[in-house]
Amino acid sequence: MNRRTHNIHERFLRHIWSKQYLTADLQTADGKTLKVYDVGNLNSDGGPDFCNAKIKIDDVTYTGDVEIHRTVFEWLQHQHQEDPRYNKVILHVVLETTSDAPPTLVNSGRQIPILVLGQFLSDSIQTVWQKAILDERVKKTEAIRCFNKSGVLTSESLDHWLAKLAVERLELKLHRFDERLKQLARERRMTLREWQRPYGELPSEGEHNEIPPFLELTQKDFSNKELWEQVLYEGVMEGLGYSKNRESFLRLAENITLKVIANFGMPVSDLTIESLMFGAANLLPKSNSIEEKEARQYVHELRKKWKELRPQYHGEILNAADWQFFPTRPSNFPTIRLAAACLLMKKFLANDLFRQIIQTLKSNISAEKGEHKLVQLFSIETNDFWKHHYNFDKAASNNVTALGASRIREIVINVVLPIAMLYARIFKDKTVREGALGVYQSLPASENNSITRLMEKQLLKGRLPLKNVSRRQAVIQLYKFYCAEGRCADCELGAILAR
Repeated sequence: MNRRTHNIHERFLRHIWSKQYLTADLQTADGKTLKVYDVGNLNSDGGPDFCNAKIKIDDVTYTGDVEIHRTVFEWLQHQHQEDPRYNKVILHVVLETTSDAPPTLVNSGRQIPILVLGQFLSDSIQTVWQKAILDERVKKTEAIRCFNKSGVLTSESLDHWLAKLAVERLELKLHRFDERLKQLARERRMTLREWQRPYGELPSEGEHNEIPPFLELTQKDFSNKELWEQVLYEGVMEGLGYSKNRESFLRLAENITLKVIANFGMPVSDLTIESLMFGAANLLPKSNSIEEKEARQYVHELRKKWKELRPQYHGEILNAADWQFFPTRPSNFPTIRLAAACLLMKKFLANDLFRQIIQTLKSNISAEKGEHKLVQLFSIETNDFWKHHYNFDKAASNNVTALGASRIREIVINVVLPIAMLYARIFKDKTVREGALGVYQSLPASENNSITRLMEKQLLKGRLPLKNVSRRQAVIQLYKFYCAEGRCADCELGAILAR
């Protein structure tokens, strides 16, 4: 097997692990019994290959990550022993090993057990390979259940159902912001009004009159503009993170709130915001590690200001390993996105951004003009440094755009419009609701993805073009929550076909 190892792609090994094409009597390389309860979730971002796996070695059950390589030596070649993201790895899965193979150590110094796949394959390597190929073919040929019947559906019935699903998807996004808004409103209520109880002897356990009642929120609780601004700010920050850095951006926004920045006094300088954001994100490199003079001077100023602000900041400091730079395009690096976030924060603080959004949706202008104005509200002009850098290390060969129109539109779709719809619902403002829906339906369609391409081919079949964002969102909603879940009985189109 040694001669062929270099021809076997890690993707194939990951497939073996996920499908568990292995014998039942597994053992680690040092002879301990191994049982797999959960292979974990495939990780398409940087870091270990599988997350949240569950295994049992001898009598101890572990939950953590799994990393897969062709040989044991690749752990060192990829320098995982220096990367804190691999500290939660509980098993190193390899195709083969040698007698002189080094131990697998994580950054914290812990040694990781090794499973050698080649010793425990359920069939020959050729047979398992053929199974993997068949699995891939089946996945590619999967069809929605009504694929062969959908040709009888009329354009009118398709359009009617997709219009409903477009709003349903908007409602789904709205719900998450609703929960966060209520959480912030309750926290604010608790800070403004301390629960009163008699002092002196402690009340006996179980007295119902000493248990604080559940806080019923009223419209008045939601009338505080700061709540809406914070929810909008968190949503925008999450959107800047894309899928790979979404969680880290959100954590940063929950720690460096708009109120935290405002407490430094208005107006807040660019340097204060940038040093606080990059410092708390733990993304400031050491000045002497940077060769470029301009970048070195810029980082020196940021680090100096961060040292001054650090005693006043009481929130969380993220780990550098929380940020994913690879695999991602330079335009999506967390550094350039964080630079954009700093400028947007100034708009939140100085330009009354949330109020401008509501006023735009309430104004008697066309949906197209409303969409254009919303995009303009989030347009920014970065400083000279970030016009030529994606990161702190060296200048880019081309001009850099920190936040382009396409990303702003994604933020409008996934954050601005759902929050505006939530505002309209709480305050019963039909004008805002109609304005938000109008913009939603007027936004031009962006690039297709695997789901929209599948639905165009298997359901729409050229009868109804995905000409705008709302219709694209509708087919995504249809596929994820009806087709993929087998909920044909709950689908209007399924009901038509059943008749």
